[in-house]
Amino acid sequence: MKKASNLILFVLVNIIVSALTTLSVLWIWDLTHPVPEYSGQTPLSSAENRSDSPTSQDPADENGATDLQIDFIEEDFDVKILTIVGAGNLDVEYVEIINQSQGPIDLTHWQLVDQQGNKFTFPALILNNEGSVKVLSKRGDNTVIELYWQSDAPIWQSGEIASLLDPAGNQITTYSIP
Repeated sequence: MKKASNLILFVLVNIIVSALTTLSVLWIWDLTHPVPEYSGQTPLSSAENRSDSPTSQDPADENGATDLQIDFIEEDFDVKILTIVGAGNLDVEYVEIINQSQGPIDLTHWQLVDQQGNKFTFPALILNNEGSVKVLSKRGDNTVIELYWQSDAPIWQSGEIASLLDPAGNQITTYSIP
């Protein structure tokens, strides 16, 4: 009985010492790493008022929002259909597209097309340099790295050619499914 009460006392002391040590470390951290105060300006809107700012930006609108300017690659694209996985199996079927250009590409309104005329039109999407996105054939909710075709049946077949078209309908790249 004495051993059990000693063990319980030891565990309680250990818990209290651990909690005090953790709280002390957190308190010291807060003292040495203060949180900056919010000035009401975003870093972008405060940078636009500096004369030494390397880029000029449009002034913030009445809501404090700023327009970001991104220099998109508009010619000499290096966008490829990297692979098509699981052709014929809706549960795993997807197309992976990669941007190997020197800068970001705006894929808004681009299309992924198969030989039967099925078309997937890209929503508003900026694909950064070395970035990739998967277009899954099945139903689902779009994320930043996965888009969903919302199909009830597989799109791709072995031996078929997939094409990626820009908004003007120009063929940018193709991929032959093995």
